[in-house]
Amino acid sequence: MFLFHEFQQNKFILTDKKGEVISSFDQPGDAPSSYGNTACAATFVGDSIVVMGQQKVVIYDLNFDFIKSHQKPYAGKGMLYSGYNHLQNTYIDDEINLVAFTGGPQHPAATNQEAYYNHFNTFDLISLDSGGFVPITPLHPKSRYKQGKAFNFIRPLFQVNEDKIHFIFASDTLFHTHDLSKAENGLTVEGIPFDDFILNPGYPFGGSEDYDTPKPRKGEVKSYFKVDEKDLILYQSGLSLENTPLRGTTSREEWNKINARLNPLKFLVREAEGEYSKVGLCTTNFTPTHVDGKNRLWARQHVELLDQEPEFYTIYQVALVPQ
Repeated sequence: MFLFHEFQQNKFILTDKKGEVISSFDQPGDAPSSYGNTACAATFVGDSIVVMGQQKVVIYDLNFDFIKSHQKPYAGKGMLYSGYNHLQNTYIDDEINLVAFTGGPQHPAATNQEAYYNHFNTFDLISLDSGGFVPITPLHPKSRYKQGKAFNFIRPLFQVNEDKIHFIFASDTLFHTHDLSKAENGLTVEGIPFDDFILNPGYPFGGSEDYDTPKPRKGEVKSYFKVDEKDLILYQSGLSLENTPLRGTTSREEWNKINARLNPLKFLVREAEGEYSKVGLCTTNFTPTHVDGKNRLWARQHVELLDQEPEFYTIYQVALVPQ
């Protein structure tokens, strides 16, 4: 089965593998059985669907009939992310739990305060039975976010495999592994050998990000997937200030084409611990979006590149093939 979310209508659609609709959910955000006005993430857990809203996690059966919900015990703040794979399953003591990125740590400090980074938790571990939201995965001592500067919009791209969380921060060059089975020293890091990656230097504690001064376009990890014991990393290196095309000199469409050519989507494959492939350029026909529970990699068609809108939305099952 496939679970789709239509963002503008805030509607879920469950289909079979042929694309036939099985059930759907489009109740108002203030309905008692709703997850709210925004679905931040969703996943399958056995024969149920779990949706993470801004303030609670809701469990439905496959007909979207309400089963139960768990309220988040702290107020949401910072960026609200939707459309990312920010809710994934793991097993702790033979019990299914959820690893979630909720948009920021549980600590109330602001992003320009040192306490924010000292108390940062990358993920919450959510028990489907008790509903507890346990903060896990602090920043590693080698993290660039622990070096005395402030940053906005710290977001991980992650995948959970059994009791291990593998992740990369979108604007970072470290590959992280958090072994949940280890009470101590469970978080390890290694450097990713990008060909080039422009880093945002951050700003002083107590200050604010300078959005007015022109500066280089930072590098960004766009996607991360673990496939067949290999790690697929999709990223853009960024653009130096002198190579960034000026806004207003061309149409928006032409400006986007120039940027895509100058700052293309690339990939790296982590073959094993500390071993990486050469950098390659990604295809422009589709973009990988998800790895399922059977280790299959799925991708979406780039509908925007077609001359006319197709009658059907196409998704692909793709494979990572050495060349």
